[in-house]
Amino acid sequence: MQGIRFFGTAAGCDTSAGAVPIVVMTREGSQVTPPRPIRPGWRDVRERARELEADPTRRRALSEARKRLAPVLSEPGSLTFLRLAQGLSRRNLAVLSAIPEAVLARLEAGTEDPRLSLCLRLAKTLDRSLEEIAVAMAGCGAKERASGADATAASPGLALRERP
Repeated sequence: MQGIRFFGTAAGCDTSAGAVPIVVMTREGSQVTPPRPIRPGWRDVRERARELEADPTRRRALSEARKRLAPVLSEPGSLTFLRLAQGLSRRNLAVLSAIPEAVLARLEAGTEDPRLSLCLRLAKTLDRSLEEIAVAMAGCGAKERASGADATAASPGLALRERP
């Protein structure tokens, strides 16, 4: 959400016509909040997942579970489905393909357009053709694309409307 942080004149922006009125807009919704402390006796789920992945027997069991749950957790043919069908977590795919985990999350959500180099790395890592990856990418974020939403409608805080 955007908010007005300052409204007035800037002393250093005087022109021959006088002080220039300015409005400074900031994007307040993108502020990062610190993680909440974990309750005593509780553990962070990411820490537990790392421990499970460290044990080879558990790692195989998690991989098999991902393969079985792929059709349940995602749409067949999507990038998430292709990843889970290989038994990979997002972190595993990030390491194997040398693509940051955050970028993979945005690709799976359909909020980032992939570059050809990313698609080639994904195709090689997932042992799929480039065409299959392209089809999977086209299906990501299909709800937003089907409704005809453009970039400004998807993030209204970035657009300013003109007054009639």
